[in-house]
Amino acid sequence: MLNLIIFGPPGAGKGTQAALIAKAYKLAHLSSGDILRQELKNGELGTQIKKYQDSGKLVPDNLIIAMVERAAQKKIKSPGFIFDGYPRNLRQAKSLNKFLATQNTAITVVLNLKLSEREASKRIILRGKTSGRSDDNHQTIKNRFQVYRLQTAPILDYYKQQKKVINIDGRPDIDLIFKNIDKLLTKLK
Repeated sequence: MLNLIIFGPPGAGKGTQAALIAKAYKLAHLSSGDILRQELKNGELGTQIKKYQDSGKLVPDNLIIAMVERAAQKKIKSPGFIFDGYPRNLRQAKSLNKFLATQNTAITVVLNLKLSEREASKRIILRGKTSGRSDDNHQTIKNRFQVYRLQTAPILDYYKQQKKVINIDGRPDIDLIFKNIDKLLTKLK
């Protein structure tokens, strides 16, 4: 079983690479954003999550953890997972390890897309112009990087201690990044 986490700063291309990897390796693509939208649409946790969002509050870890674990549980028979946008903090990372242990599996590797904030910001602004995403503006980008540095980046140390982090240069084009990831994953299989 191949269980991956794709990691990197906002704008590094995590979602794009996760989709390519999932397709190539027949992995379940567990995107926290997609899972959240699905849960809001017709999930049991959707009403609780919506209350937090409507009041402008962050959805608490326990709800996010429960939501992701339920989604993963439904895909447990697949050849593996790729987590995209999850975990976002140390509590979620530790909880994910415990959950996977109950399923007699573990994270194989964390693919860390390395990209400077300057380069990532340029990509996000460009994406905002082409995709129409309203959250791709300078102030939101600044806030997302601050959250990334404070909450998400420390997860890397957690996985580095477990010797599971592989750094990937996030600067080349989409195809070359995927080719580099593919070479690494082929060696792991």
